[in-house]
Amino acid sequence: MMDDKKGVRRQKSRQEEYEMARRGENIYKRGDGRWEGRYIRGRTPEGRAQYGYVYAATYSACREKRRQCLRELPREITPSNNMTLPEAVDLFFAERERKLKESTVSRYRYVVRQYIQPQLGAAPLYTLTEQRVADFYRKLQEQGLSAKSTRDVGVLLRAILRKASKHGCFCTGLNAELPVYKKRQVEIFTEPEILRLVHHIMDEPDLTGLGVLLTLNSGLRLGELCALRWSDIDLHAGFLRVEREVQRIYEKGCTRLIMQPPKSESSLRRIPLPTDILSLLAAHRPENAGSFCLLTSSGDPLEPRTMQNRYRSLLKRAGVPYRNFHALRHTFATRCIESGVPPKVLQKILGHKDISVTMNVYCDVFEKFEAAHLNAVDKYMKLNNIGLGKSETKTVKVA
Repeated sequence: MMDDKKGVRRQKSRQEEYEMARRGENIYKRGDGRWEGRYIRGRTPEGRAQYGYVYAATYSACREKRRQCLRELPREITPSNNMTLPEAVDLFFAERERKLKESTVSRYRYVVRQYIQPQLGAAPLYTLTEQRVADFYRKLQEQGLSAKSTRDVGVLLRAILRKASKHGCFCTGLNAELPVYKKRQVEIFTEPEILRLVHHIMDEPDLTGLGVLLTLNSGLRLGELCALRWSDIDLHAGFLRVEREVQRIYEKGCTRLIMQPPKSESSLRRIPLPTDILSLLAAHRPENAGSFCLLTSSGDPLEPRTMQNRYRSLLKRAGVPYRNFHALRHTFATRCIESGVPPKVLQKILGHKDISVTMNVYCDVFEKFEAAHLNAVDKYMKLNNIGLGKSETKTVKVA
């Protein structure tokens, strides 16, 4: 037993050591076993970086100390044209980290570590010309990154460069055009597929199937569904509240689950539920109303990755072609549009920050819906002989 524990400790230590060899963290393991973190605390009048250092017994403690020092830095750091990209990254996170959600910070750091730094390294910002940044985007796509993902990398790089420029260090790379990508049509389930799926779930009811039906009738995001508690569902008033989400973030060479507020303030919302779904929920509601709706055997909330796997298996058993879990949300939104739900109401139900998001994502559906209505109006006017008939047409003489 003792040997097993020692093995686990050694493995954990090696994992931490491996993790901190990554570029961009500025945290290293010293020869004496302690961890050392470095950060820019200021600059000389000549523009040279002045570094501060923190030390701790573990990587986690060192990282937290470094973050705290960055938070306490004066708001005005005076960079020069010699500022490097890693220094600009530090400046960006020093000012933005406290304002961003933990999952967003984790995603941004991953993009920097995975795409930006391997290609651009520690380049001085003045060398990041418009052409060099454009070549960087092109190379990412040549290596297999999609145009959309490349654009996401570019949006973050542009934000980092823009932050540096506000501190007096401008580079022409800010002007590089972001990659353009063709927006894909949203994937939805057809009505026969929905019927097949619903019949299969009702024949073999379980919590996974209940979660799928709930998403089909509410448009929840996967992380919101996994974080839903029974106390968030008001069976009498007929609605559910979205107050949190579950996200998996990358940290220390592995991933971990976090519970956090939803995507944006507009994602904090109430969603009305159909009577059939309310009856089904009432039949499955446990005595402990504070528990999560989707649970593991240990009583923890079901993580999104596990729900994805169960959902895939459910579709296979039901004989329905696979589409990602978000297709359930798209299907719900499409059915709402087809039923005549106003765009502004749909925006609130889906938790979109702006009406333009709703209109852009579902523009094709809205256009088809509007065309169908115009055709119906045109047919009605012809049947009732309304409008400009041949007998009513007059020739206008021009003087």
